Amino acid sequence: MRKFRLASRLTALVLAALLMMSAAWAEGTEDAALQAQYDAALQLYEAGDYAGAYEAFSALEDFSDSRAKAGDSRRQWKAATYKEAVSLYSKKQYAEAKPLFEELGNYEKSKSYLGTCTTQVMRSDYLRAKELYSNGEYAEAKELFESLGSFSDSRKRAKAADEKLQEQLKLEAENQAYAKGLELEAAGKLAEARDSFIEAGAHEGATEKVYETARELARRSAYAKAQDYAHDGDYLSAANWFLALGGYEDSAEQAVKMQEAWQKAEYALAGENSDKAEALAQYLALGDYEDSADKAAELKKSVTGSLVYYAAAALEEAGDLKAAQAGFEAASYGDASERAAQVAETLKNNATYIQAECARMVWDLDTANALFESLGDFSNASVMVMPEMEPITAVRLRDDNTSEKSEIFTAPDGTKHQYQIFKGVPTWRQAQVFCELLGGHLATLTSAEENDFVYHFMRDSGYLTAFFGLSDEARTGDWIWVTGEPFDYVNWHENEPSRSAKERYGMYFYKHLDGTWNDSHFYETAKVDPGCSYICEWDVD
Repeated sequence: MRKFRLASRLTALVLAALLMMSAAWAEGTEDAALQAQYDAALQLYEAGDYAGAYEAFSALEDFSDSRAKAGDSRRQWKAATYKEAVSLYSKKQYAEAKPLFEELGNYEKSKSYLGTCTTQVMRSDYLRAKELYSNGEYAEAKELFESLGSFSDSRKRAKAADEKLQEQLKLEAENQAYAKGLELEAAGKLAEARDSFIEAGAHEGATEKVYETARELARRSAYAKAQDYAHDGDYLSAANWFLALGGYEDSAEQAVKMQEAWQKAEYALAGENSDKAEALAQYLALGDYEDSADKAAELKKSVTGSLVYYAAAALEEAGDLKAAQAGFEAASYGDASERAAQVAETLKNNATYIQAECARMVWDLDTANALFESLGDFSNASVMVMPEMEPITAVRLRDDNTSEKSEIFTAPDGTKHQYQIFKGVPTWRQAQVFCELLGGHLATLTSAEENDFVYHFMRDSGYLTAFFGLSDEARTGDWIWVTGEPFDYVNWHENEPSRSAKERYGMYFYKHLDGTWNDSHFYETAKVDPGCSYICEWDVD
């Protein structure tokens, strides 16, 4: 037991000795490391790198005379930096001297020098900004002027540079939109091309391209309209529309086909008609088609003039005008010759009206106006005459007078009608043209359901007042939709319309909160904010 205790005591003594030796070694190692750092700092000092020496000595804190050396390094750094900064200043290198004086703070005359450097640098930047502005580098000029704060007229010049920059960006956007419009036009995407040309705004040729693509789109629509008539079996109307389109696509060929389709259909009707007098009139209208002349000659033997007369009247009522004309011409009864002339005039006017409609659709307004004027009061043709006005430019279409607009709303009734509200053109007629250039028309409200939807759409869009496509311009009190649709549905507010010669257009009025209509002028003579909101409508596929 005694030996074990002795051994334990010896072990403890050895361990203590080892710990003392380890601590001494560690202390010696640390001192060696600090000395190495000190020597490195001293080398920086002797090499003239007083800033580096200051940082190195400061890091050593209380080692040796590091604090004193750090202070001396700082003094030496300030003296050397000041000397360098003054030298740069004397060479008018103010931008290089300025940050040095800033670092020196209150040393010697640093603050005074700094003030002069700051002024000189700002003056130099100001002149550089003016140069950038003169060279059309507006973004750089704006940034530099803004950095100068209130120096001289920098704020004013920054604003001017920003305005020029916005013009520059707008011009670039217009160039891009025009180029995109040309690409879309070449690809046959005319509606998208038209919209791009509108976005091109003031780009040279943009307005012309808007009308050019609008005309081509209108030709497509007119061609489709002719096809719709053909699909519905109204071959004469289809033929007239194809004839009105002239050389567009295969319109001339289609017009001949529609004439042939009418002959075939009329021949079949005549063969099925149990009324001999009506059948006679139908065969007579067909002339030399198939054996129509022979059949007509045979039927003449069994009918009287009066029967043919009344048959012609019935055919006229049913809308078979060619047969009605032929019947009246063959009747030799009563005022048959006058009736024949009237029906012939109606047929001629129908064809002229379609020709005028087509010309109007494709923006040949001179031809359309001349044709509508020649028709007089036939089918309200006079109201279709468009007064002379300056073309609505692409700029105006884009923003100058149409910047305020609603979202697009689609009717929920399956008719695929879309509506949008715009504001700003000075006259109702220009609103009409604006809608038509975009492929639509001023809204027509031909049922209670449509009226209710459009009215609530207007209110939900934040508008209280808006005009639509109803006018009595041709004759006071004779209200007509811009599309020529029948004016059957009426929803005037109590005691409206006023029948005033000045209040020519239908509208929703802010005082009438039940969706009823008011008549008013378009506020075109207002001294402030002329024109008014108006609703465009499109029939979409």
